[in-house]
Amino acid sequence: MDYAEARLRDLFFSGSSSLSAAARQSVSSSPGAAIHRVAAIDIGSNSIHLIIAEARPGERLRIIEREKDAVRLAAGLVETHHLTEEKINAAVATIRRFSELARSHSVTALLAVATSAIREAWNRDVFLQRVEREAGLKVEVLPGIEEARLIALAVAEVTDFQGERALIVDIGGGSTEFILTAGQTPRYLASVKLGAVRLHEQFLNRQDPPTRADVAALATYARSGLARTVREIQEAGGFQRVVGTSGTILALATAKPDVSVFDKKKPAARKSRFEPFAPELTYAALQTLNRRLQRLPHKERRKLPGIDGRRADIIVAGGILLETIFQELGIAQLTACEWSLREGVVLNYLREQGWAPPDAPASAEDIRWRSVLSVARRYAYEAAHAHHAATLAERIFDQTATLHGLGASEREWLRYGAILHDIGYHIAHTSHHKHAMYLIRHAELPGFHAHEIAILANLARYHRGSLPKRKHEEFTRLSPAHQEVVTKLIPILRLADALDRRHAGQVQDVRIDLQWPDLRLFAIPRAQADIDLEIWCASQVLPLWASAYPGLNPKIEAEAVAKAAHRH
Repeated sequence: MDYAEARLRDLFFSGSSSLSAAARQSVSSSPGAAIHRVAAIDIGSNSIHLIIAEARPGERLRIIEREKDAVRLAAGLVETHHLTEEKINAAVATIRRFSELARSHSVTALLAVATSAIREAWNRDVFLQRVEREAGLKVEVLPGIEEARLIALAVAEVTDFQGERALIVDIGGGSTEFILTAGQTPRYLASVKLGAVRLHEQFLNRQDPPTRADVAALATYARSGLARTVREIQEAGGFQRVVGTSGTILALATAKPDVSVFDKKKPAARKSRFEPFAPELTYAALQTLNRRLQRLPHKERRKLPGIDGRRADIIVAGGILLETIFQELGIAQLTACEWSLREGVVLNYLREQGWAPPDAPASAEDIRWRSVLSVARRYAYEAAHAHHAATLAERIFDQTATLHGLGASEREWLRYGAILHDIGYHIAHTSHHKHAMYLIRHAELPGFHAHEIAILANLARYHRGSLPKRKHEEFTRLSPAHQEVVTKLIPILRLADALDRRHAGQVQDVRIDLQWPDLRLFAIPRAQADIDLEIWCASQVLPLWASAYPGLNPKIEAEAVAKAAHRH
């Protein structure tokens, strides 16, 4: 079963991830404040956006400032895979200016995220380091699936789906995101490497206006790139309405009423003083607009009302892509939504801080749990063993808290690591712990930060075999604090796994008596169960505990043995 098929099988793809601590810049201290003012910088492939929003109890999120700069970070990326020095300089200058503006509004948090261009650039670390050094910001590079989830969160905040299943489409500069949802919780998420900047550079930058052959080639390429996603959406039950976000779709929807300006024989339509929050775009209108855009040179497209002059070159590619999406999915009409990724980033942060408007989505923990189960099921995990090992691991964790000193977050990582520790069997029995690390590392886990995925991958890697070494690159990439966490959790996971060596649940529970330096572990068997093998396997793990906690004297025995000894 391939990835897409497995993802469809786990149709509850949903999530809520929060930005990592690195991407959250606390600007001023206001604990318990009733009013939150938060800024988000969205570093996209085409434009860099800033929003500053204010949240008050019982009220909807209010956007008080918007800024945009079309830096076009993705320019040249398709051919070279590198961000150019010119674009890096321009982007850093914009981000620095936006961060200064945000701070002037006394925001309590400044969030910075990056998408497709930074995800794919081979020199992205150079860019990220310069932003941190010159703008004082740490940027979270979002996985495509997480980008889609945050977009859905924003759209759901300002869209009444009226109980219908909606398809949300977001065309960016480097990728397009698709989400199926009936409200706050997405049922399907996908990110496809098709974007307006990417397609313009691949097909339409040779001649202005583009030739029919170039337009046809782009459409064919887009159709091929959409094939799997179209099939998945159809197999997932389809949709009843469509919502489009991003600058490209908004531009096409806004320009749609003004197509008459291209026709010299018809008077231009009178422009209303009021613009709808959610303009609509029909397939017929999009076809008409696209045909006329494709015949105009760039300088004429710049004059079109509703299309930003800095978007006039890529609007043709974006229009062809959107028309292809309409065709392949049988879409008749789309409603455009101004809210997108940056609003989703702010909403996600605020809900983590306790700001929850009516009909808030499921808790972050619930969403993360479902993400883990989705990956586990995708790779045909042995559910009974995985969940029993997780339960035993949590019991050991709780009863040794005074020893390891870890908290709720680490307990959660341990639980998820235990659920996923054996998924490497999906590839092969030999070195399955290493295969598990690879699968987790490359899994799309909505709700998790990059460092959390790395921790889960390392826990799976070291649930058996050798312990971490300096030559192990994936371990040494962890921060020193996270290396310490993994080092403390490894003995717990190994002991829990050993206590279910036969994958039969023979050890029902574990009781621990810790009176330093003695650590006595009592394995509680199920009724009339023989747990000699589990006791022996667990005893092989105890030297690891003694090594992790110098001076500790760990011992293990069956609870029944302990009771008999006590009676005598």
